[in-house]
Amino acid sequence: MSLLKQTSWWLFLCCSLLTAASYSTTAHATEAKQTKTDTQKVQWGGVIFAYYKYTLGEAAEGHNEFDIVRGYLSAQTKLNERFSAKIQTDVGRETAPSMDTDGDGTADIELSQDEKIRLFLKNAYLQWAIHDEVDLRFGVAGTGFIGVYDKFWGQRYIAKSFTDDVNVLDSADIGVQALGQHSDGLVSWQASFINGEGYDRAEIDAAKTVQARFTLNPTAHSEHQLPITVFVSRDVMTPDSDNATDPVTLLAPAVAYANTYLKLWAELVVRRQADTQGLGYSATVMPTFPDVLNLIARYDVWDPDSDTMDDGQSKIIAGASHDFLKKVSVALTYERTTLEAEPDAPEHGIFVHMQAGF
Repeated sequence: MSLLKQTSWWLFLCCSLLTAASYSTTAHATEAKQTKTDTQKVQWGGVIFAYYKYTLGEAAEGHNEFDIVRGYLSAQTKLNERFSAKIQTDVGRETAPSMDTDGDGTADIELSQDEKIRLFLKNAYLQWAIHDEVDLRFGVAGTGFIGVYDKFWGQRYIAKSFTDDVNVLDSADIGVQALGQHSDGLVSWQASFINGEGYDRAEIDAAKTVQARFTLNPTAHSEHQLPITVFVSRDVMTPDSDNATDPVTLLAPAVAYANTYLKLWAELVVRRQADTQGLGYSATVMPTFPDVLNLIARYDVWDPDSDTMDDGQSKIIAGASHDFLKKVSVALTYERTTLEAEPDAPEHGIFVHMQAGF
């Protein structure tokens, strides 16, 4: 081979190697840049719950109102393969203490409703995926039971879950929570070690609350879902003093069924504090006609003290809803709350509920 041919061959080989190396470096850089972009991208979301209410009954005198119930704005991001973070704000008309003197020289603290819609923090946590199916959350995060019902029936803009509505559980709290899902939804669980005061109140003593939820869905891999849930909550580390609050124990089993055309939910709630036992139950029936409407019927009963007469209440919600988009819905409902102490004077009315989100 002549010197010219040898030189040309080596130049061709060197250029080919340099081109391949340049292409490989560019590809790796592009892939690294894409991975960095994916992990640091912030996902924004928000939803508004609003309603119009016309109160029925002679005493109501035709009272009617528009109001905003909730206004969530959330942002979440994946920091790397294992860590992510979420922050969510909310709005509402929060109650605040006010001082009132009744003429006897002493000031009484009462709760009055704020006239303004206030902004507050609902969720703010760091999530660590310690396993492909197990996560840890540190901060303000959703507790283990309320969100199960909200997600199951998908109509949170119409009514809160039963335990949230009667104020025996908080939807979120501050602490450490572990949660997992296995076998494609066959088993899911959540365990919490939290303040116990709820997301909207500061810790007031040394007590903490331990919560655990276990859900078994034996038909998880079929079109007929049958989740069975057991939830328990217990106050621990309560101070041993005369003015300390007695620990609260709460047990809530629930069973549900869902397919394309029907959703059913039933739960029992037992709350015990010292010698006081509260008992309640809730049932939801929701026939669904896809892309047309959902029929809604829900019945709640709550008695905070089984040994005390005339302290319970019942609530009925009945109506229909239509989903225009995934987070754009409207519902027309009749809602009636009856107190045992005043069975002939129920609070009832017609509601038009709306949610709009992105």
